[in-house]
Amino acid sequence: MQNTDKLKIQNEQFWVDAWKRHIETYLANPPRAGFWIKSHFNKVLSVLEIAGGSCRDSRYLFNQGFNATGTDFDLSTLDYLRKRFPESKFPVLKEDAFAFSFPDKSFDLTFSNGFWVLFPNDNDVSKLIKEQERITRKYLISLIHNGDNEKLVETFRRKAQNDSLYDIRFFYRHEISDLIEQAGIKYKSIKIKKFGGTVDRLFSAKIKRIFPFLYPVLLRLVPRLYDLQSWSNVERIAVIVELV
Repeated sequence: MQNTDKLKIQNEQFWVDAWKRHIETYLANPPRAGFWIKSHFNKVLSVLEIAGGSCRDSRYLFNQGFNATGTDFDLSTLDYLRKRFPESKFPVLKEDAFAFSFPDKSFDLTFSNGFWVLFPNDNDVSKLIKEQERITRKYLISLIHNGDNEKLVETFRRKAQNDSLYDIRFFYRHEISDLIEQAGIKYKSIKIKKFGGTVDRLFSAKIKRIFPFLYPVLLRLVPRLYDLQSWSNVERIAVIVELV
């Protein structure tokens, strides 16, 4: 990640412009993180999405009966979402992931999807983890791009030449424990799971159109199939920290 792009990536105007270009594409794509959380966790848990941008996944969970809330620090994007879904009761709030306004232990499960990858400095990531832990009762989750997927790394490198949204940090599994330890949080366990990859092709619009009766089954099945892939084909690392 270039130094100039580091400044962009943490600048609110950068995200205002980026979401203008990308938000409808994000909203049109399947809420894969939402599918995955629903398949692995009970809907009685309260859920917070951190730095959600489109908040596509937490909105899906809310519509599926979860007590879910979406957050982002870009107010213009959140205003767009409120106008885009005027009848929705799904709450979207402006929040700073380094300093949430919520009291300690406000949510059972908190998650971010592709957020840590914006921070090349380990100290920043550790601060994010520490603050996420403060507001979380049970499960702290982050989905981060997988450095062992060389094809994905190269794809992002090419795209970053024209759009700095793709100039991100990739993570490796061996880094995760050190990041958690550096944050100084108390936990029961750290689990590393696979998320995304070639099996996501089963979510294609063509399959949904041809086999609509099968699609509800795929929503439950595909998140389980992630684990059968080799790490070289996995899109993201799912970090699940069970807290004390």
